Amino acid sequence: MSAPSGRERDLQHGMVFAGGPEQVADRIIHLHNLLGHSRQILQMDVGGMPHDLFLKSIELLGTKVLPRVREALNLRSFNS
Repeated sequence: MSAPSGRERDLQHGMVFAGGPEQVADRIIHLHNLLGHSRQILQMDVGGMPHDLFLKSIELLGTKVLPRVREALNLRSFNS
């Protein structure tokens, strides 16, 4: 079996964070384990995405991804 190439490689090993909240959180956690960074900057490309789905994606980052990352990395929230 050959190694993934192009878009598939970027999704698996590159700097593209795509998928459900669990997948995105796991990518951030994995990258943190490799680099030990304390900030993650994400850029979202609206493209042809309907506005309501774009807003839902932002909501999922805050309600699903961030809590999972904080729990895994044992981080306090800013409100604590």
